[in-house]
Amino acid sequence: MKIAIVIAGLIVVAAAVLVAVQPGFLKPASLALVQKSDILGFSPGMTFDETNKLITQRRYRCRQLRDSYVLECVVDGAKVTIFADDVDPKNPDPKHSIWRVNAEVSNPGPQDAVSKDAAVKSISDQFNAQPTRDAREGWTWTVGRGLKLSYDGAALKLVDEAEEIRRGKQEAKR
Repeated sequence: MKIAIVIAGLIVVAAAVLVAVQPGFLKPASLALVQKSDILGFSPGMTFDETNKLITQRRYRCRQLRDSYVLECVVDGAKVTIFADDVDPKNPDPKHSIWRVNAEVSNPGPQDAVSKDAAVKSISDQFNAQPTRDAREGWTWTVGRGLKLSYDGAALKLVDEAEEIRRGKQEAKR
């Protein structure tokens, strides 16, 4: 009986040491693969109704721009602009899906290389993704399913890539 108690105690101590050294040890493997795919709760693919519910729940201060499905919000010092599909005459029951979320920091602070690198690392950690450097857009990450996140030092942009390409082709036809 004493031997069993000693063995159980050693197992508990070994588990405590393992958790202290490797905190993610007890996390389920499924959580390790989860990627963040939103900015302040807003994500491409959400419907306009879901967006309005989020705004109400979190008490964000937003306004809808005239004759459009574009919302402007000010959240924690950031100007967040949410773009949704406009009314489509071919679709009698539109959901007005969100396709782009922009978040501009009102006071980005000093823009030296160290602060930009720290911001890129922070974003990479939050979204559990590795960036690539783009000459036009700054840094880009692929997050979620088909979502592209970009950061230019002053603003974050989260876009549904397929929708962005489709809209670009439509604009080119006009």
